Amino acid sequence: MAISCVPDIDGLSILGGQDAYQHYHHLLAHGLLFGIVATAVSVRMTNSRIRIGVLYFLLFHLHLLCDFFGSGPGWGIAYFWPFSARYFTCTSAWEYQSPQNFAILGILVLWSLGIAIRVRRTPLEFIAPRFDEWLLKIYR
Repeated sequence: MAISCVPDIDGLSILGGQDAYQHYHHLLAHGLLFGIVATAVSVRMTNSRIRIGVLYFLLFHLHLLCDFFGSGPGWGIAYFWPFSARYFTCTSAWEYQSPQNFAILGILVLWSLGIAIRVRRTPLEFIAPRFDEWLLKIYR
C-alpha cells in the first residue's frame, strides 16, 4: 500500500509555494523512471521476489491511473519525464472531489478491510504496531 502513495512525494513541492506545486506535482514522481526506481528500492527494502516487485510496480501505476482520471480535467502526467516533457491528459477526467473518486476510495478501503480480516494484518503494523494489534484484538 505504501508504494501506491510514493508518487505523491512530489506533492512536497507545495513547500515552495503554489506555483511550484502546480509545476512539479505530477512531474517529478509520477512517471515510469520513478516507478522503476521506487519498485527496485521497495523490492530491496522488503527482500521481496520478482513476483512481489511486479505487484509493487502495478500498485505504483494504480496511483497514476487514478490521478490520470481523477485529478481534474487538464492536469496531466509527464509519464516519460525526464526523457520527454510531454504530458498525457485525459479529456474525460473528472473533478478531484467527484463521486467517482469517493467511490474508488470506498472500494479500496473495503478491499483493505477485507485483507485485514482475511489475513489478520493491516498496513498499520509498519507505522503503528500497537494500534494495529489493538484494532485486530477488537476484531477478534
